[in-house]
Amino acid sequence: MERLDMDDFESVYARMLFISGKRTQAELADLLNLKQGSISEAKKRGTIPLPWCVRMSDIFGVRMDWLRFGEVPVFMGAERKDSVLLSDLGLHQPESSGMEFPRPGELPVYSTVREKGGTFPVVDMQVFPLGFQRRGVKVFRVLEADMAPVLNKGALAAVEQGVEAEDGAVAAVLKDGGLVFRHVFRNSGGYELRTESGEAETVTASEWPTVYYGKAVWAFQPL
Repeated sequence: MERLDMDDFESVYARMLFISGKRTQAELADLLNLKQGSISEAKKRGTIPLPWCVRMSDIFGVRMDWLRFGEVPVFMGAERKDSVLLSDLGLHQPESSGMEFPRPGELPVYSTVREKGGTFPVVDMQVFPLGFQRRGVKVFRVLEADMAPVLNKGALAAVEQGVEAEDGAVAAVLKDGGLVFRHVFRNSGGYELRTESGEAETVTASEWPTVYYGKAVWAFQPL
């Protein structure tokens, strides 16, 4: 029997942001032809209306079970693989290897939008050259364009946790319920985070441990 319920608001909302490439309630509301207040009200109730999931499924060709419960695979059948998402973000539904274990070089790809509890959901599996793999590295799909052309929207960026980023390096930092990438520079008050266009914000030394996630060590850019 088909389940009529779904996960809590934060989990479904995070998947909607990821699959649409949106980052705010206003952007998502515009996509769904809603008033932003509708999303705020849904957040207060703790659940997302089913018609919103149907709309997202129709636009991006994703499965309702993934939107509602996070159950893979993400996308519908092969006939829907030409959806706007694939051309815009370069995502694809990974093909089954027919094996119990991952293929050599296969790594999970994480969303930069956190789910309830602070975890980053796995949204894809990709095969990378073995020389690019190292212990402690997690690969994220970049959803913003603030770091283009260093990191274009849709890029796959590997982040190594537990290592300090030197001045000018690209780092992954926690912001607005998710992960963003910024150039890092030390200053007298702590750290300055800059986008590629030069927009900057300062994080104090005491705040830094709660903001810094890891150093970006390599990236695969979309063509």
